[in-house]
Amino acid sequence: MINLCIKDIEVYLPENVITNDFFGEELLRTKNKMFLGTKERRHIGRDDKASDHMHICAQRLIENNNLNVKDIDMIVTNVSCPDEVFTGSGAVLNKRINGNARHIFDIHNTGCVSFIYMLDLVKTYMMVHNVKSALVCNSQTAAGRVFAQPDTRQLAQACIPGDGTSVAYITNEPLNTVNHIKLENFPDSAEDMYVNCGGAKYWEARTTSGSIDFTEEKSSTIMTRGNSLVPKMIYDACASAKIKTTQISYLITNQPNPIFLRNWREATLLPPERHLDTFEKYANLFGAGIPITLAENMKKGTFKNGDIICLAGFAHAGDFAAACLISWGAN
Repeated sequence: MINLCIKDIEVYLPENVITNDFFGEELLRTKNKMFLGTKERRHIGRDDKASDHMHICAQRLIENNNLNVKDIDMIVTNVSCPDEVFTGSGAVLNKRINGNARHIFDIHNTGCVSFIYMLDLVKTYMMVHNVKSALVCNSQTAAGRVFAQPDTRQLAQACIPGDGTSVAYITNEPLNTVNHIKLENFPDSAEDMYVNCGGAKYWEARTTSGSIDFTEEKSSTIMTRGNSLVPKMIYDACASAKIKTTQISYLITNQPNPIFLRNWREATLLPPERHLDTFEKYANLFGAGIPITLAENMKKGTFKNGDIICLAGFAHAGDFAAACLISWGAN
């Protein structure tokens, strides 16, 4: 039997804490509620790489779990603003820890639900290629790299992203097992989020930093999609497990803004205290949001043996959505 166990997660958050007075367009943010709700966020340093922060997390996992790095069979990464253009962060991390991983993937798609997507990939390789353990790495780096630029930080959207990195140690043990993974792609939304570089291609010389193209109409469309997609995936996962949504002990989603968080918990009939997030202090962590919130609550001892944890979310403008259930504790 293949168990997909989240054994441990380590997190790195940049030291540079950014408060709201760093940004402009306060009035516009007030009007567009997609860009409200956070007080602080972290920004990655200019000379930092995602692999630097992954290495810090991985070293902590190795020390805390007394790991032999040669036993790590697989490394999977997702970086929101990639900085290892040719090799990818996974190969660099494998070198940094002096590892010998047989399978290394740098996943560029699935954004805010990449953690769930990568868990499913690891489970497949456990079944097909006899993988015993893996590192699943999420690094959100776009806040400091894109939204801190002088011409970009004045935009209403700039205050929402925050940076952070997580690395999860995944094993095939009957502990904290991930089940009922639901993944769905929605092709019609695949071209609805893109970078606006003032008419230039992102690889061409230009005088603007670039930003995500967010019109008021597009914001409304994304809100409508997100409000329906995430509950759909949660209900699908619960139906697969033959439970009601109210039997979920804790829900952890991606965290675009407080409106989505409220709508999702109301749609799944869960009270606020059972929907965990870190939005106010870390902002929208994109793909790192789910594992960082999961890690913080693992460290605090929030989860008890027998709890059912649901992870769920949607990516980009709604091109991908996912959910899964974790049976907490020993099987």
